[in-house]
Amino acid sequence: MKKTAVTSIILFLSVLACEVQAQITIAPTMVFIDQQNRFGNFLVLNGSDQAQEVSIEFPFGYPATNAEGEVQMIYDDSTKAEQFGISNLVKGFPQSFVLQPGQRQVVRLTVRPKDFSDGTYWTRIKVTSNAQNPPIGEETDDEITAQITYKFEQITTLFYKHGETNTGIKINDFTHRKSDNSITFLADVSRSGNSPFLGSINLNILDSEGNTLLTRSAATSIYFDYRQTFDIPKDSLDEEEYTAEISFESQRPDVARENIIQMEPVSNSISFSRE
Repeated sequence: MKKTAVTSIILFLSVLACEVQAQITIAPTMVFIDQQNRFGNFLVLNGSDQAQEVSIEFPFGYPATNAEGEVQMIYDDSTKAEQFGISNLVKGFPQSFVLQPGQRQVVRLTVRPKDFSDGTYWTRIKVTSNAQNPPIGEETDDEITAQITYKFEQITTLFYKHGETNTGIKINDFTHRKSDNSITFLADVSRSGNSPFLGSINLNILDSEGNTLLTRSAATSIYFDYRQTFDIPKDSLDEEEYTAEISFESQRPDVARENIIQMEPVSNSISFSRE
């Protein structure tokens, strides 16, 4: 007589990238809808060699940073959800399905109308996937087996733009701190306007003659307050006096320009020494 012991180990992995260990691929990583066209879609592709069970949810959340500039997702801010969330207004079809190996599925999205004020609203798109388990009756081994199930979560974003939208960045503080081997630059900023900032942050290190010696860049999404950090090794600097310039631009390589709310670049600079 066959005996089967089933053990489920659930691994949750939230990513902003498209692909997790060749399981499920999602494209694009951001979906944009507006009041002129309240419909959008994204593609889910099974790149594995197993059938995958897929489900879709729409939690509200946004990225924030801690004191070290590390990005953390916030999902329990009911006040911001009431102001900016559209989780209860989004419908996706289908919201659960099975994909065979190599199969793809278009998920269609729509935002129900509401008396919105001008601005940008959003929700997260959480795609959960796991390999489909065969029915127990199909197993033929006359022994006890352990069945391990991995669940993967991928988090992308749906933006809904309504009316006149604008964004901006206010640099509240730009400073640096030194350790034995590196210099860390810290920029504390606030987002202004009625929409999140999608763009790039650039740090340029200039020598005493104004020549650019080093450049560091990061694509980012700023919803509210934000801290950006850049670490520069001291051994990459061979002079004593430098200028550090931080700038924010509304462009990034992974988002089409027409989907980004534009603003004039914002920058600030400080002088610093190597030691």
